Amino acid sequence: MTFWHPYPQLEKELTQVQKMMTQAIKVKNPQTQAAILDILNSGGKMLRPAYLLLFSEFTSLDHDKKVALAASIELLHTATLIHDDVIDKATTRRGVPTISHLYGNDVAVYAGDYLFVAVFRLMIKHALDLSNLSHRVNAMEKLLNGELGQMNLRFNTDQTIDDYLDNISGKTAELFAQSCAIAPFADGQNRLAKLAYDIGLDIGIAFQIMDDYLDYTADATTFGKPVLEDIRQGIYSAPVLFALSADASVAELLKNQDFDAVFDIIKSSDALIKTHDLAQSYTQKALKNIAKLPDNPAKSDIRQITQQLLERQL
Repeated sequence: MTFWHPYPQLEKELTQVQKMMTQAIKVKNPQTQAAILDILNSGGKMLRPAYLLLFSEFTSLDHDKKVALAASIELLHTATLIHDDVIDKATTRRGVPTISHLYGNDVAVYAGDYLFVAVFRLMIKHALDLSNLSHRVNAMEKLLNGELGQMNLRFNTDQTIDDYLDNISGKTAELFAQSCAIAPFADGQNRLAKLAYDIGLDIGIAFQIMDDYLDYTADATTFGKPVLEDIRQGIYSAPVLFALSADASVAELLKNQDFDAVFDIIKSSDALIKTHDLAQSYTQKALKNIAKLPDNPAKSDIRQITQQLLERQL
Protein backbone atom coordinates (compact mmCIF):
# COMPACT_ATOMS: atom_id res chain seq x y z
CA MET A 1 0.00 0.00 0.00
CA THR A 2 2.65 2.51 -1.05
CA PHE A 3 0.03 5.24 -1.44
CA TRP A 4 -0.46 5.17 2.35
CA HIS A 5 3.21 5.26 3.48
CA PRO A 6 2.92 8.94 4.53
CA TYR A 7 0.05 7.90 6.84
CA PRO A 8 1.53 5.05 8.96
CA GLN A 9 -1.38 4.68 11.40
CA LEU A 10 -3.92 4.62 8.58
CA GLU A 11 -1.75 2.16 6.64
CA LYS A 12 -1.69 -0.13 9.67
CA GLU A 13 -5.48 0.02 10.03
CA LEU A 14 -5.98 -0.66 6.31
CA THR A 15 -3.87 -3.80 6.70
CA GLN A 16 -6.30 -4.87 9.44
CA VAL A 17 -9.21 -4.13 7.09
CA GLN A 18 -7.57 -6.29 4.41
CA LYS A 19 -7.19 -9.13 6.91
CA MET A 20 -10.83 -8.88 8.04
CA MET A 21 -12.06 -8.93 4.44
CA THR A 22 -10.01 -12.02 3.67
CA GLN A 23 -11.28 -13.78 6.79
CA ALA A 24 -14.87 -12.97 5.82
CA ILE A 25 -14.58 -15.00 2.60
CA LYS A 26 -15.58 -18.62 3.20
CA VAL A 27 -17.05 -19.98 -0.03
CA LYS A 28 -17.66 -23.71 -0.49
CA ASN A 29 -16.71 -23.56 -4.17
CA PRO A 30 -12.86 -23.39 -4.36
CA GLN A 31 -12.85 -21.59 -7.71
CA THR A 32 -15.14 -18.83 -6.48
CA GLN A 33 -13.15 -18.53 -3.25
CA ALA A 34 -9.91 -18.17 -5.22
CA ALA A 35 -11.47 -15.65 -7.60
CA ILE A 36 -12.64 -13.40 -4.74
CA LEU A 37 -9.31 -13.56 -2.93
CA ASP A 38 -7.52 -12.71 -6.19
CA ILE A 39 -9.37 -9.42 -6.60
CA LEU A 40 -9.18 -8.54 -2.90
CA ASN A 41 -5.41 -8.91 -3.08
CA SER A 42 -4.95 -7.22 -6.47
CA GLY A 43 -3.62 -3.96 -5.10
CA GLY A 44 -6.47 -1.45 -5.05
CA LYS A 45 -5.84 1.82 -3.22
CA MET A 46 -8.64 1.18 -0.69
CA LEU A 47 -9.66 4.83 -0.76
CA ARG A 48 -13.18 4.24 0.50
CA PRO A 49 -12.19 2.33 3.66
CA ALA A 50 -9.44 4.91 4.21
CA TYR A 51 -11.94 7.77 4.20
CA LEU A 52 -14.23 5.76 6.48
CA LEU A 53 -11.41 5.22 8.98
CA LEU A 54 -10.40 8.88 8.86
CA PHE A 55 -13.94 10.13 9.46
CA SER A 56 -14.36 7.60 12.26
CA GLU A 57 -11.68 9.57 14.13
CA PHE A 58 -14.41 12.16 14.85
CA THR A 59 -16.49 9.49 16.63
CA SER A 60 -16.40 7.33 19.75
CA LEU A 61 -16.82 4.05 17.84
CA ASP A 62 -14.59 1.22 19.06
CA HIS A 63 -11.74 -0.03 16.92
CA ASP A 64 -13.32 -3.33 15.82
CA LYS A 65 -16.47 -1.57 14.66
CA LYS A 66 -14.45 0.95 12.63
CA VAL A 67 -12.48 -1.82 10.93
CA ALA A 68 -15.66 -3.83 10.26
CA LEU A 69 -17.38 -0.82 8.70
CA ALA A 70 -14.33 -0.15 6.54
CA ALA A 71 -14.13 -3.81 5.46
CA SER A 72 -17.84 -3.86 4.58
CA ILE A 73 -17.59 -0.74 2.41
CA GLU A 74 -14.63 -2.17 0.47
CA LEU A 75 -16.37 -5.52 0.01
CA LEU A 76 -19.41 -3.67 -1.35
CA HIS A 77 -17.17 -1.71 -3.72
CA THR A 78 -15.46 -4.92 -4.88
CA ALA A 79 -18.81 -6.60 -5.52
CA THR A 80 -19.85 -3.74 -7.81
CA LEU A 81 -16.52 -3.93 -9.68
CA ILE A 82 -16.92 -7.65 -10.34
CA HIS A 83 -20.44 -7.18 -11.72
CA ASP A 84 -19.33 -4.13 -13.75
CA ASP A 85 -16.62 -6.20 -15.40
CA VAL A 86 -19.16 -8.85 -16.41
CA ILE A 87 -21.47 -6.23 -17.92
CA ASP A 88 -18.62 -4.37 -19.64
CA LYS A 89 -16.96 -7.61 -20.84
CA ALA A 90 -13.74 -6.19 -19.36
CA THR A 91 -10.64 -8.37 -19.57
CA THR A 92 -8.44 -6.41 -17.15
CA ARG A 93 -8.89 -4.52 -13.89
CA ARG A 94 -6.05 -2.74 -12.06
CA GLY A 95 -3.70 -4.12 -14.69
CA VAL A 96 -4.57 -7.77 -14.02
CA PRO A 97 -7.11 -10.11 -15.66
CA THR A 98 -10.68 -9.78 -14.36
CA ILE A 99 -12.50 -12.60 -12.60
CA SER A 100 -14.92 -12.93 -15.50
CA HIS A 101 -12.01 -13.22 -17.95
CA LEU A 102 -10.13 -15.80 -15.88
CA TYR A 103 -12.99 -17.89 -14.53
CA GLY A 104 -16.01 -17.05 -16.68
CA ASN A 105 -19.12 -14.96 -16.09
CA ASP A 106 -20.85 -17.56 -13.93
CA VAL A 107 -18.08 -17.59 -11.31
CA ALA A 108 -17.84 -13.79 -11.47
CA VAL A 109 -21.58 -13.30 -10.85
CA TYR A 110 -21.55 -15.76 -7.93
CA ALA A 111 -18.47 -14.04 -6.51
CA GLY A 112 -20.12 -10.62 -6.65
CA ASP A 113 -23.34 -11.98 -5.14
CA TYR A 114 -21.38 -13.62 -2.32
CA LEU A 115 -19.66 -10.35 -1.48
CA PHE A 116 -23.03 -8.62 -1.05
CA VAL A 117 -23.90 -11.29 1.51
CA ALA A 118 -20.51 -10.85 3.20
CA VAL A 119 -21.16 -7.11 3.56
CA PHE A 120 -24.34 -7.62 5.58
CA ARG A 121 -22.89 -10.51 7.57
CA LEU A 122 -20.03 -8.27 8.73
CA MET A 123 -22.38 -5.45 9.66
CA ILE A 124 -24.74 -7.73 11.59
CA LYS A 125 -21.86 -9.48 13.36
CA HIS A 126 -20.58 -6.18 14.68
CA ALA A 127 -23.97 -5.18 16.07
CA LEU A 128 -24.77 -2.30 13.77
CA ASP A 129 -28.35 -1.19 14.20
CA LEU A 130 -31.23 -1.53 11.73
CA SER A 131 -31.15 2.13 10.66
CA ASN A 132 -27.52 1.73 9.59
CA LEU A 133 -28.37 -1.35 7.56
CA SER A 134 -31.26 0.56 6.01
CA HIS A 135 -28.86 3.30 4.90
CA ARG A 136 -26.65 0.68 3.22
CA VAL A 137 -29.64 -0.67 1.29
CA ASN A 138 -30.52 2.87 0.15
CA ALA A 139 -26.91 3.40 -0.92
CA MET A 140 -26.95 0.19 -2.98
CA GLU A 141 -30.15 1.37 -4.68
CA LYS A 142 -28.46 4.69 -5.62
CA LEU A 143 -25.44 2.79 -6.97
CA LEU A 144 -27.70 0.64 -9.13
CA ASN A 145 -29.71 3.63 -10.36
CA GLY A 146 -26.48 5.35 -11.40
CA GLU A 147 -25.46 2.29 -13.41
CA LEU A 148 -28.93 2.01 -14.96
CA GLY A 149 -28.89 5.71 -15.83
CA GLN A 150 -25.56 5.25 -17.58
CA MET A 151 -26.88 2.22 -19.45
CA ASN A 152 -29.95 4.16 -20.59
CA LEU A 153 -27.72 6.81 -22.18
CA ARG A 154 -25.35 4.49 -24.05
CA PHE A 155 -24.57 5.76 -27.57
CA ASN A 156 -26.69 8.88 -26.90
CA THR A 157 -24.83 11.90 -28.30
CA ASP A 158 -27.50 14.30 -27.02
CA GLN A 159 -26.75 13.68 -23.36
CA THR A 160 -25.43 16.57 -21.28
CA ILE A 161 -22.79 17.10 -18.63
CA ASP A 162 -25.64 17.28 -16.11
CA ASP A 163 -26.75 13.78 -17.19
CA TYR A 164 -23.19 12.57 -16.73
CA LEU A 165 -22.87 14.16 -13.27
CA ASP A 166 -26.19 12.67 -12.22
CA ASN A 167 -25.07 9.17 -13.19
CA ILE A 168 -21.62 9.34 -11.59
CA SER A 169 -23.21 10.76 -8.42
CA GLY A 170 -24.87 7.36 -8.10
CA LYS A 171 -22.48 4.85 -9.57
CA THR A 172 -19.26 6.23 -8.02
CA ALA A 173 -19.83 9.15 -5.67
CA GLU A 174 -22.51 7.54 -3.50
CA LEU A 175 -20.03 4.98 -2.16
CA PHE A 176 -17.54 7.73 -1.29
CA ALA A 177 -20.34 9.66 0.41
CA GLN A 178 -21.34 6.60 2.43
CA SER A 179 -17.70 5.93 3.34
CA CYS A 180 -17.41 9.37 4.88
CA ALA A 181 -20.83 9.42 6.58
CA ILE A 182 -21.25 5.88 7.95
CA ALA A 183 -19.12 6.26 11.09
CA PRO A 184 -20.62 9.58 12.27
CA PHE A 185 -24.10 8.21 11.53
CA ALA A 186 -23.41 5.00 13.48
CA ASP A 187 -22.18 7.18 16.35
CA GLY A 188 -25.42 9.17 16.39
CA GLN A 189 -23.82 12.38 15.08
CA ASN A 190 -26.37 13.12 12.39
CA ARG A 191 -25.26 16.70 11.74
CA LEU A 192 -21.65 15.64 11.24
CA ALA A 193 -22.83 12.70 9.12
CA LYS A 194 -24.65 15.10 6.76
CA LEU A 195 -21.53 17.25 6.36
CA ALA A 196 -19.40 14.13 5.85
CA TYR A 197 -21.86 12.82 3.25
CA ASP A 198 -21.66 16.07 1.26
CA ILE A 199 -17.85 15.99 1.42
CA GLY A 200 -17.74 12.38 0.25
CA LEU A 201 -20.17 13.02 -2.60
CA ASP A 202 -18.00 15.84 -3.98
CA ILE A 203 -14.83 13.77 -3.52
CA GLY A 204 -16.44 10.87 -5.39
CA ILE A 205 -17.62 13.06 -8.27
CA ALA A 206 -14.15 14.63 -8.58
CA PHE A 207 -12.56 11.17 -8.40
CA GLN A 208 -14.67 9.79 -11.26
CA ILE A 209 -14.13 12.87 -13.42
CA MET A 210 -10.37 12.48 -12.91
CA ASP A 211 -10.61 8.78 -13.79
CA ASP A 212 -12.33 9.75 -17.03
CA TYR A 213 -9.76 12.49 -17.65
CA LEU A 214 -6.92 9.99 -17.17
CA ASP A 215 -8.50 7.66 -19.74
CA TYR A 216 -7.38 10.17 -22.35
CA THR A 217 -4.05 11.24 -20.87
CA ALA A 218 -2.55 7.89 -19.80
CA ASP A 219 -1.77 4.82 -21.87
CA ALA A 220 -3.31 1.44 -21.10
CA THR A 221 -0.18 0.19 -19.33
CA THR A 222 -0.04 3.19 -17.01
CA PHE A 223 -3.73 3.34 -16.26
CA GLY A 224 -4.31 -0.40 -16.00
CA LYS A 225 -7.28 -0.74 -18.34
CA PRO A 226 -7.74 -0.42 -22.08
CA VAL A 227 -7.92 3.24 -23.05
CA LEU A 228 -11.13 4.18 -24.90
CA GLU A 229 -12.90 1.01 -23.71
CA ASP A 230 -15.88 3.01 -22.45
CA ILE A 231 -16.26 5.00 -25.65
CA ARG A 232 -16.40 1.77 -27.68
CA GLN A 233 -19.30 0.65 -25.51
CA GLY A 234 -21.21 3.91 -25.96
CA ILE A 235 -20.36 5.30 -22.52
CA TYR A 236 -19.54 8.95 -23.10
CA SER A 237 -17.68 10.53 -20.19
CA ALA A 238 -16.83 14.20 -19.64
CA PRO A 239 -14.01 14.48 -22.24
CA VAL A 240 -16.27 13.05 -24.95
CA LEU A 241 -19.22 15.24 -23.95
CA PHE A 242 -17.06 18.38 -23.96
CA ALA A 243 -15.68 17.35 -27.38
CA LEU A 244 -19.25 16.91 -28.65
CA SER A 245 -19.95 20.50 -27.58
CA ALA A 246 -16.75 21.78 -29.17
CA ASP A 247 -17.04 20.09 -32.57
CA ALA A 248 -20.26 19.16 -34.39
CA SER A 249 -18.47 16.40 -36.30
CA VAL A 250 -17.85 14.31 -33.18
CA ALA A 251 -21.39 12.85 -33.15
CA GLU A 252 -20.95 11.48 -36.67
CA LEU A 253 -17.47 10.18 -35.89
CA LEU A 254 -18.86 8.29 -32.89
CA LYS A 255 -21.64 6.85 -35.03
CA ASN A 256 -19.06 5.66 -37.56
CA GLN A 257 -16.82 4.31 -34.77
CA ASP A 258 -13.93 6.50 -35.88
CA PHE A 259 -12.52 6.61 -32.37
CA ASP A 260 -9.04 7.72 -33.39
CA ALA A 261 -10.52 10.89 -34.89
CA VAL A 262 -12.60 11.46 -31.74
CA PHE A 263 -9.48 10.99 -29.65
CA ASP A 264 -7.64 13.57 -31.77
CA ILE A 265 -10.44 16.12 -31.27
CA ILE A 266 -10.45 15.49 -27.54
CA LYS A 267 -6.71 16.14 -27.48
CA SER A 268 -6.77 19.23 -29.72
CA SER A 269 -9.88 20.93 -28.29
CA ASP A 270 -10.38 22.29 -24.76
CA ALA A 271 -12.24 19.10 -23.73
CA LEU A 272 -9.51 17.87 -21.39
CA ILE A 273 -8.97 21.32 -19.85
CA LYS A 274 -12.70 21.60 -19.14
CA THR A 275 -12.75 18.07 -17.71
CA HIS A 276 -9.87 18.82 -15.33
CA ASP A 277 -11.46 22.15 -14.36
CA LEU A 278 -14.70 20.31 -13.55
CA ALA A 279 -12.84 17.85 -11.31
CA GLN A 280 -11.07 20.74 -9.65
CA SER A 281 -14.34 22.55 -8.96
CA TYR A 282 -15.74 19.53 -7.08
CA THR A 283 -12.47 19.07 -5.21
CA GLN A 284 -12.66 22.71 -4.10
CA LYS A 285 -16.25 22.19 -2.93
CA ALA A 286 -15.08 19.22 -0.87
CA LEU A 287 -12.12 21.15 0.59
CA LYS A 288 -14.40 24.04 1.55
CA ASN A 289 -16.59 21.66 3.57
CA ILE A 290 -13.58 19.79 4.99
CA ALA A 291 -12.57 23.12 6.54
CA LYS A 292 -15.84 22.98 8.54
CA LEU A 293 -14.94 19.67 10.22
CA PRO A 294 -14.07 19.69 13.94
CA ASP A 295 -10.41 20.20 14.78
CA ASN A 296 -8.77 16.79 14.79
CA PRO A 297 -5.49 15.40 13.35
CA ALA A 298 -7.58 13.41 10.83
CA LYS A 299 -8.87 16.65 9.32
CA SER A 300 -5.45 17.51 7.89
CA ASP A 301 -5.06 14.00 6.42
CA ILE A 302 -8.52 14.17 4.81
CA ARG A 303 -7.67 17.51 3.23
CA GLN A 304 -4.26 16.32 1.97
CA ILE A 305 -5.54 13.04 0.49
CA THR A 306 -8.43 14.80 -1.23
CA GLN A 307 -6.01 17.25 -2.86
CA GLN A 308 -3.71 14.36 -3.87
CA LEU A 309 -6.53 12.63 -5.74
CA LEU A 310 -6.93 15.65 -8.02
CA GLU A 311 -3.21 15.71 -8.75
CA ARG A 312 -2.73 11.99 -9.34
CA GLN A 313 -1.43 10.67 -12.65
CA LEU A 314 -2.94 7.17 -12.39
